[in-house]
Amino acid sequence: MTSLRDRLSTKTQGASDDESVASDKSAAPPFDGYDRLNERHVMKELSKHSQAELAVIEDYERAHKNRPAVLDKLRYMRGRQPVAGYDDLSPEEIVAVLEGADLATIKEIRDYERKFANRPDVLTAVGRVHHRNREASPAASRRA
Repeated sequence: MTSLRDRLSTKTQGASDDESVASDKSAAPPFDGYDRLNERHVMKELSKHSQAELAVIEDYERAHKNRPAVLDKLRYMRGRQPVAGYDDLSPEEIVAVLEGADLATIKEIRDYERKFANRPDVLTAVGRVHHRNREASPAASRRA
């Protein structure tokens, strides 16, 4: 069975969106057991996937079951990463990014992290860096 990562690399190697949706009609599910999950369970699984993986899941869902609730959840989940390549960064790399980030970026990372991975170590670092930056420039933090 083709994994979601394999399908993702195939999709990014030049197939147009129209070609990928057409070919998805016969494609393997985006992850093991996908076709057996009801819409509630699919929606629960979505936060475990990167933006690129969500795109593959959305293509597959549109080509197969086309469930409105799943597509609505995907629409909510899909979005811009707070920092380029964020989904590929380790928690340690994210903490390093946070150290040099402005308050707006820190808040974007916090919101994105809560929506997706919800990793305690990253959220703790967000709180620490946000607090430190607010202490350093209280006037700027009130405007942000």
